[in-house]
Amino acid sequence: MEPTRLSGLNLNALVALDALLSERNVTRAARRVGITQPAMSQSLARLRELFGDPLLARKGRTMILTPRAEAMLLPLSDALLSVERALQLGMGFDAATSTRIFKIALTDLSVTMVLPSLLRLTGKRAPGVRVQAEPLSSARLSDQLSSGEIDLVIAVYLTSAGGLRTETLLVDDYVCLVRRGHALARRKRVCIDDYQAHRHVAYTPVGFVPRPMSEAVPGVASATGIRASVPYLLALPDVVRGTDLVATVPRRLLSAPIDFDGLVTLEAPPELPPVVHSQWWHPRFDSDPAHQWLREHVREAIG
Repeated sequence: MEPTRLSGLNLNALVALDALLSERNVTRAARRVGITQPAMSQSLARLRELFGDPLLARKGRTMILTPRAEAMLLPLSDALLSVERALQLGMGFDAATSTRIFKIALTDLSVTMVLPSLLRLTGKRAPGVRVQAEPLSSARLSDQLSSGEIDLVIAVYLTSAGGLRTETLLVDDYVCLVRRGHALARRKRVCIDDYQAHRHVAYTPVGFVPRPMSEAVPGVASATGIRASVPYLLALPDVVRGTDLVATVPRRLLSAPIDFDGLVTLEAPPELPPVVHSQWWHPRFDSDPAHQWLREHVREAIG
């Protein structure tokens, strides 16, 4: 773009461009910015003219970014976030009067472990603050945290993604669940040989692999070892109840409000690694007062 064309852009146009590139949909972008769909369509037309590029191109029933738009996506988001943070410098964070919406990506176990306590705490200290739980997927995790689309991730089984901060909230261990009447049901602890000799159902959060078994007992992660995988930890007891499969789950699951009737709990092989519950965020938000407040309250809630 020629330098003179910058005169055709103002902050509102950049905000509209950021929404269009992030949402890849005119209607959703309009809703995100708080304008009508026709107004956003007009903004897109002006941006296309200014940049000399379609920015969004139709592919089937969806819209995709052009190469130029793809290249602008993260730098533009970073620039707007920097502007927002600059305007907030010195303002601090007043929890008692804030109406901020915090978006936290969690697994289903993290929802039961953290969310009720967190909502009780924030409800007393920050009545206008809203917490929005988001589904956890590994596909765009780093980009979502960097752009501020998601404020925080609370999960287990995440490997260290480049450039992200992580803080351990709780270290747990594993137990095994089998149905009553299973060949292992009379044991108190499963040894590693017995563990390898049986078939398993694995907990695989969206986009992740069954780390506890694949890391400590590689043979179990083979096609014959893992016969099923489930992305919802809270659904595993139902699967185990109706099969001869063994489920390896964090001990913390036993305190979840779900039905364990008909199941037997066994101590897992000690060779399995610990279960580490962590919170993850982008270093850009290290010093953000609101983000610091959120992380502190997550620590308190899980403690």
